[in-house]
Amino acid sequence: GSSTGHGVSRTFSSLQRKAMARATALCILAAALCLLRSIAFVPAPAPATRSVDPAVVAGAAVLATVPAGADAFVFKGKEYFDVFYGIEPLAWAFCGFVIVYYGAVLKNAATKYNIPVDKTRAIKVGGFQGKEIENNEDMEKFYKPV
Repeated sequence: GSSTGHGVSRTFSSLQRKAMARATALCILAAALCLLRSIAFVPAPAPATRSVDPAVVAGAAVLATVPAGADAFVFKGKEYFDVFYGIEPLAWAFCGFVIVYYGAVLKNAATKYNIPVDKTRAIKVGGFQGKEIENNEDMEKFYKPV
């Protein structure tokens, strides 16, 4: 029990680290679940035809326009594919929220623990000069002739 309160801040920072580790683990778990739940765009296999019978060609044309194989749909004669890549929009929204939230956590941690650079000192330009010359110090104060 010191009066400066350093023990409280140490305990609080260790609790913050544990909470951040849990949040990171939850974010990774959520991303993995989103990836495992998703079905990537895979086109339906083309039917193997050995003859070029017109009825078979017509059947293949009908099968080619069926959008179920690639989770696609046809609108006004043009085929469009699923812009969500087979992942539910709620999962996309949750993933976006997790990315924004984790980015905010990282930004807050970086701004909280950042050590600012001293911008009051001028940038030194030119060749090497001794400390006494650069700081305009009296040379005889440091070097007394013997």
